[in-house]
Amino acid sequence: MEITSKLELDRDKLNQLEMHSFINLVTVVYSQLYYMQEATQNEELFKKPISEVRSFADSVRRKDDATLNEGVLEALIREITNSLGQADGQMEPDDYKEIRLVFDEIFDVMRIRFEELCRRRDFPNRWEEFSIEEFKSDFDKFFFAMEKNSRGRYRIIRNIADQEEKDYFINFDINSDLKDIILMPLLLKDVIRDLVANARKYTPPGGRISVGIRLRDDVLKIVIEDTGLGIPEDEIENAVSFGYRASNVKDTIRTMGGGFGLTKAYYVTKKLSGRFWLDSELNKGTRITVSVPLPDELRVNFTDKKKAVHQ
Repeated sequence: MEITSKLELDRDKLNQLEMHSFINLVTVVYSQLYYMQEATQNEELFKKPISEVRSFADSVRRKDDATLNEGVLEALIREITNSLGQADGQMEPDDYKEIRLVFDEIFDVMRIRFEELCRRRDFPNRWEEFSIEEFKSDFDKFFFAMEKNSRGRYRIIRNIADQEEKDYFINFDINSDLKDIILMPLLLKDVIRDLVANARKYTPPGGRISVGIRLRDDVLKIVIEDTGLGIPEDEIENAVSFGYRASNVKDTIRTMGGGFGLTKAYYVTKKLSGRFWLDSELNKGTRITVSVPLPDELRVNFTDKKKAVHQ
């Protein structure tokens, strides 16, 4: 079903849409710190970093320009790392080594996402070039952080032959007329992460999530499909409304999100003059399709690059 409904969003809601993906990542750090606090039984050691993470999240949510710089993030990471270092010896060595690895990977993802956030602030609609290899690597780190934050509740598998009962199989494919390069605005990259996270959230362990990205003939197409709980047919058109949760999940799925992942995806698609389809069937899954044309100012250059690639 193609969604064409009009969104009514004030400035506060727009800020939430733009920032919530990064805030969700900060929430992962927050939960990991609470886990460390419980694991070490040392409340005082992690009291300050927990407070600073909360303050950092509030500032980012407000789009405070003083917070949106690399120095603030690195100071926060140093504070957390210092507390983690002091926790050495207060946990089993293997457990401590594992949690340090988790934090290091999450910090890498935070740096990538924060740098993107700052670029988006300065150039909100600019289309950027990404190496497909690096693009996939960024998402591999995202999948790793997602898995580790589950603390063993599930694994994320990329080879279906390795999938067991509580694993998610994720298939992630990209192809482009530019061969090794994909083009998209940073905010659309953020949307893909949000939609994958939503697909995981509403798909029971053992399910499959497929992501396809294609740049062909001046059009960027994104498809994300899952084998999850689905959306009731009579609610599909309203699913992009701000804060909406389908009736079959809102009282059964625990989530810390704001209920506007689909709103953000639809808003960004329309902002980029694209089209948005949402197809879903109860207990069988959901398929989201986004189609966005290259802006006019990029088309001539894109055609020249495509010719050069195929010569």
